[in-house]
Amino acid sequence: MSNIKINSSDDTAKIYKMVFAALFAALIAVGAYIKIPTAPVPITLQTFFVLLSIVILGRKWGTICIIVYLLVGFANFPVFAGGSSGLGVLIGPTGGYLYSFVIVALLIGSFSEKITKPNPIKIFAVSICGSLLILLIGTIHLAYVNNYSLELAFANGFLPFIWGDTIKSVAVGLVAPSLIKKINFSKNS
Repeated sequence: MSNIKINSSDDTAKIYKMVFAALFAALIAVGAYIKIPTAPVPITLQTFFVLLSIVILGRKWGTICIIVYLLVGFANFPVFAGGSSGLGVLIGPTGGYLYSFVIVALLIGSFSEKITKPNPIKIFAVSICGSLLILLIGTIHLAYVNNYSLELAFANGFLPFIWGDTIKSVAVGLVAPSLIKKINFSKNS
């Protein structure tokens, strides 16, 4: 695959960014189906693609990607974990993890844009921060929705995921630099 050089000042760049945002939204949906069923929240590959999209696309296009994914799910397409869909998912046990994706895209996307050279260590650091934020928001939501104590929510919504999310963040740190070099467009436009 040859490098794709994109000049961010023309319409072609916008089309490429839209295509990549749509591609990553589809990958997030696929990642939601790759799961290990655990109660009350399944372990999925979804967060790998969420973090990868944010690191590669940056704040603006990473957020657009996540919003597109969520809107598709809210429109009753079965793209959430286990093939679930609809607005009702937001008030269920996994809702906090889903809306945290937008928050992480905004915050972590900004940090990823500050990485001038695709460095695996820096990308891992940004990704693990994003993972921890997703887990924190999701756990607080889980406690509220299921009427759990924070300790019980932490034991069910945070701890079981920390090692897997660390591995996913390492994978993002390893995969993203080569993809960033191949795609090569300005993330903040």
